[in-house]
Amino acid sequence: MARIYARSGKKGAIWYLDYAVDGRRVRKRVGRSKRIAELALVDLQVKLERQEIGFAESRRTLSDLIQAYLRYSEAQSTKGSHARTVQAIESFKSFLKTDNLKSVTLARLEEFKAWRRQSGAAASTVNRDLTVIKALFNKGVQLGLISKNPAARVSKFKQPKRQVEFFTAVQVERILEAADSRFRNMVVLFLNTGLRRDELLHLAWDDVDLERKILAVQAKDGWQPKDYEVRHIPLNDKALTALRELGKGRNGNDWLFPNRKGEPLAGLPITHKFKALLRQVGIEKGHLHMLRHTFASRLAMRGVDLYTVSKLLGHASIKTTEIYAHLAPDYLKSAVDKLDF
Repeated sequence: MARIYARSGKKGAIWYLDYAVDGRRVRKRVGRSKRIAELALVDLQVKLERQEIGFAESRRTLSDLIQAYLRYSEAQSTKGSHARTVQAIESFKSFLKTDNLKSVTLARLEEFKAWRRQSGAAASTVNRDLTVIKALFNKGVQLGLISKNPAARVSKFKQPKRQVEFFTAVQVERILEAADSRFRNMVVLFLNTGLRRDELLHLAWDDVDLERKILAVQAKDGWQPKDYEVRHIPLNDKALTALRELGKGRNGNDWLFPNRKGEPLAGLPITHKFKALLRQVGIEKGHLHMLRHTFASRLAMRGVDLYTVSKLLGHASIKTTEIYAHLAPDYLKSAVDKLDF
């Protein structure tokens, strides 16, 4: 409870604030004006309600907040996502060079943003860092470690939108011809299911139903898909053929693509192997994720609606899928043709 009270002085009454916070009683001198003391009391009551005043918060450090957030991130995120979170926070800590939470202000965060760009980081990389930092302080507010998020008003860099890149039919043919049988089947599955790299590498044979011609993307112990949802992908003839060929060499393994220990293959070596394959066939620009773009682009070019493409890709929002909209045949023309005046 907070109140104001007056004490007599040689020149008249002096007004004080009297309140308790974190189990401690505080008295503060306001001045000779009762009206100002009343306004100060109202402001104090608002701050107490919002928990913007306290001794416990002043004792907490940035490290306390980071440790709490990283425990949350590790429990909730994929290994790759958590690793990127750790990397972003390490960059933030190396810039701040302080453990004082109160030193993290809007101005300091804007300085960090500029420092990252001047250090050579791409705008997209800085934006990902800012997403992590905003989430860090949001979690701090939720946990009651801080009263408000100093990063809430930090703006991200605007990024120019670019047309999505995908492989041509000729390039796909060259890639498949040059790949060994196991890797060729992997590429065929990427092209015909649109799965993300880690989704395909964490496919188990229990996820595949060859009779119903469908596969399920779902969480495993220690891994979960990006959207945390179960997703079902219909299997076309090419995907079924690749799966049947892989099944011949299964040897009792649970995973479609196991390593020598019987565990799912690591993602990074597969990314590097595909990059080497592209160099081998003379394709200078390209990367593994372009196989997913190729899947979606081909569907759009063949008139599949974006909602269906979005569901197959596992996008949380159809806005993400709109990067393929310009590829749809007569996509805009078919819309205006429906006008009838």
